[in-house]
Amino acid sequence: MFISKVRSLESMDCNFDAGINVICGPNGCGKTTILESIHLLAQGFSFRSRDLRELITWKQNELILRGEFEDEGRERMRALRVFSRGSEVRENGETLKSPTAFFGTCPAVIMQPSDIELLRGGPEVRRHWLDEILCYRSAANALVLRRYKRVLQQRNKWLKEFKQNGAAVGGEDLFRVLTQQLIELGAKLWAARIALSKEVSEIITRYYRKLSGGVDEITCAYKSSILKSLDALDVADPLSEEMMDEIPAGGSVNAAGVAAYSSDAVSEEMLRNAFARKLADLEFVERLQGMTMAGPHRDDLALCASGYEMRSVGSQGQCRSAAVAMRFAAVDVASRYLTKPILLLDDIFAELDVNRRDAVAALIREKECQVVIATPQAEDLPFKADVRIQIGF
Repeated sequence: MFISKVRSLESMDCNFDAGINVICGPNGCGKTTILESIHLLAQGFSFRSRDLRELITWKQNELILRGEFEDEGRERMRALRVFSRGSEVRENGETLKSPTAFFGTCPAVIMQPSDIELLRGGPEVRRHWLDEILCYRSAANALVLRRYKRVLQQRNKWLKEFKQNGAAVGGEDLFRVLTQQLIELGAKLWAARIALSKEVSEIITRYYRKLSGGVDEITCAYKSSILKSLDALDVADPLSEEMMDEIPAGGSVNAAGVAAYSSDAVSEEMLRNAFARKLADLEFVERLQGMTMAGPHRDDLALCASGYEMRSVGSQGQCRSAAVAMRFAAVDVASRYLTKPILLLDDIFAELDVNRRDAVAALIREKECQVVIATPQAEDLPFKADVRIQIGF
């Protein structure tokens, strides 16, 4: 891999082994930048910056990255040049539209100390994690997600303009079209997220049990106002005997005779109808606020211990274990639907106690992925490196 003019790295050429690669060096010498460069060429985006121009070395005009990846026997030669006016992206000599075109063939999963924000941070952090691995499952999911974000942005722009001026370009007809598009795409995105959250919840729970030594348990659940509204649709109207026969598989009836649905029983049509009702109820408030008040963009993934959300009650050790479990869940999803990912570890062992370090090391060996680790001291790692790269000395 060739790196030029990326953050503090002037120029560097690295060769990585298929096994465990360790990058050693003092703090500030560019170890994390190497991981970031690998992630950028593999995933098409940086895990540290949204604007790739921020990666260009101070007072330089451009950065250059080149790397060779192997995707189930197929070689992918990737090159990226970022400059002040944009970027040039190539794979096997073919020009691509943007770096995001890299996504979905050579996955990479990053683990870093800041991953504790997966538990401590706001819902948008967990949504980003969920949506990233949602796109591992299917290219169609990535398309739905992009289209939903675009329609949401257009609808919010219309609402903001209406709030300011009492009218908006395109008029009420455009607003109705955007609302209908948002409903259709939102239902598809919800259905995909609910299915994924059910899959990863079991994986996260299993990994957390291994990392904690079975001392405690966690549970995961997808949180959405739309699911609550599905459970409360008929609160005022108990079901008749005829309606009881129409409850889909997986549905249940509570003591008041009201239909309640588990996530397994929720269909895309039910989500679409519930979303339409929700937006209709909120339309007056949305016009006052100038933004869309309901939808998948406001949901969360709740991780709980002893019945309480870890975001507020989890200890440092519990949250770090849960974050590592979430990253290993991403490794499993990528392996199942794409190929084994590159595992990038940014000095994570310093934040773990001895038992958790050993448990993480065992899981890494079990995955048999290509691993690139950045650490100040290779001697402190709980396993031996196949390749050791020293920088900054």
